[in-house]
Amino acid sequence: MFIFHQGGENEQMNEMTGRFSHSDLVSRIAWLYFIKGFTQLQISQRLNISRMQVQRSLSKSKKEGLVRIQINDPRTTCFEIEDDLKSRFSLVDAVVVPTPREKNGIKSALGYAAAAYLLRHVSDNQIIGVGWGTTLDKMSRFISGKSRQNIRIVSLVGGSGKKAEESPYEVAFKFADALKAPCYYISAPAIVDSPASRSILIEEKSVNHTLNIAKSSDLAILGIGNADEDSTLIEAGLLSSQEIKKLRAKGAVGDICAHFYSLQGQPVDQGYMNRVIGLGLQDLRKIKTVIGIAGGKNKVAAIFGALTGGLVDVLVTDEQAAENILR
Repeated sequence: MFIFHQGGENEQMNEMTGRFSHSDLVSRIAWLYFIKGFTQLQISQRLNISRMQVQRSLSKSKKEGLVRIQINDPRTTCFEIEDDLKSRFSLVDAVVVPTPREKNGIKSALGYAAAAYLLRHVSDNQIIGVGWGTTLDKMSRFISGKSRQNIRIVSLVGGSGKKAEESPYEVAFKFADALKAPCYYISAPAIVDSPASRSILIEEKSVNHTLNIAKSSDLAILGIGNADEDSTLIEAGLLSSQEIKKLRAKGAVGDICAHFYSLQGQPVDQGYMNRVIGLGLQDLRKIKTVIGIAGGKNKVAAIFGALTGGLVDVLVTDEQAAENILR
């Protein structure tokens, strides 16, 4: 929507020179461009002035309030928040969706937005690393469209103890199926009993091969978990509530691929991390583009830590969570 404020006697010409006065010219150029839909070239030809003069005049008309541009869509607030997030946390990109009225709608809204973002940016011959969780499971259902050539999907973390739709294996399979791509799984648990067990398993040929593919990912898509009682790691049977409490006591606010970090984005509890089979936080930082997806008030601290630590390059979140992150 364009609001045009007419300034002065626009149609009067300077009787001595036969030309419009400066203020009249600015108004006329604005009217032709914003109201009548003329191009800058058409305006310059009609008024017998240069295109540079047209450009300067249009800029002046906006700066001085002659023309005010108003977009009648509540999503413009989200666009502004996206810019604020990119500026404050040096992100490559940010996608902010309006927070749904119903709490259960957040994951679907984020999944839809993340799927649309992925489809705009995925290219032929890419390796796409995939995390896990309920939001990524929702996202997989919205991936459709033209398939890309020579795409490979790889899971970034081992499997979970319980078979579930949002398990690492299931999420990776759904992405691969949607993109018509082969899928590589880490054939080992995400979290094992001891560092010694991990050392043995990661030397297994198939596990080592998949981990190397994962480290070569061009793009990674990750859920951001929290360090609370509703952690997906507890639901998956990978950690107990007592273990989560201990990690939280050590400063953990969130996890990515089962690796916990602090509010400053720094790793928490190295001993625990030595039990995780999958890409670590340092491995993820080496991937060109990491897309983190999370929303809701309960994820604010986890998202903030991930942003502060530079763990993601692109954030997909909801409006209310973003506003709390920026406070």
